[in-house]
Amino acid sequence: MEIFILLKGYDYEGFGSDVEVFATREEAEARKQAYRDGNGIVDNQNPNITYDYGYDQLKIVKRTVK
Repeated sequence: MEIFILLKGYDYEGFGSDVEVFATREEAEARKQAYRDGNGIVDNQNPNITYDYGYDQLKIVKRTVK
């Protein structure tokens, strides 16, 4: 099974980075573009609040899980 990991932060090996995992590259690319466009994470309790963590470096890597 292949997964796609969006590394957010400054360490592309995932060490000390915040990550998100996706089943398809298209989902990962869409989330990466949303971060670039300035669309952060919407608060579940209050949809009027959006958190923008200001990630400057974003990278998608593909990994195989057995």
